[in-house]
Amino acid sequence: MKTTKNWPLLIGIALPIIFILIISLVIFTPNLSIKPAHNFLYSNESPYYYYNDGYSNTFSVSNGKLVTTPVPAVNGVKYKGDYPPIYLYDVKNNSTHQISVEEARNFYLDPGPSSPDGYTVEYKYSNSGIFELFGSGSRENGYVISKGNGVKRLNGLNSTDRYYSSGNFKLIGWVK
Repeated sequence: MKTTKNWPLLIGIALPIIFILIISLVIFTPNLSIKPAHNFLYSNESPYYYYNDGYSNTFSVSNGKLVTTPVPAVNGVKYKGDYPPIYLYDVKNNSTHQISVEEARNFYLDPGPSSPDGYTVEYKYSNSGIFELFGSGSRENGYVISKGNGVKRLNGLNSTDRYYSSGNFKLIGWVK
């Protein structure tokens, strides 16, 4: 007889726990499936078009190979160098390192914007919404790789100095 009296209490405790578990599964399960197979090349170029004291060349992909394109000359602009730094992002190790233009030319590239297996790289801005009003705000800004509802933060690409511009990240191509 005692167990029948406790049913409302048991249901009242169990239902919130079950709802929390279901919501956790819905939120975190898509992120577990993020396993891209293709590394990518990217460069850092000046985000300020009118104040471009950057580089005299930029990168693009033609017929699967890295090519350089001259930046139109602007009077009074002194360039930093011939090419912006170019980086290879290793998706398996979630790390990045700088490579030379000659090394980059050895790769066969897909210009994208999505990888051959359907992943995209983008800048994601998010915050805690209304919870910031109560002092528990947090920001999760940065570059992510995503496919469908799954999202994974990319280490080494996230900058804290992104106040007024969309940054200077430029995806060049996906390594095939």
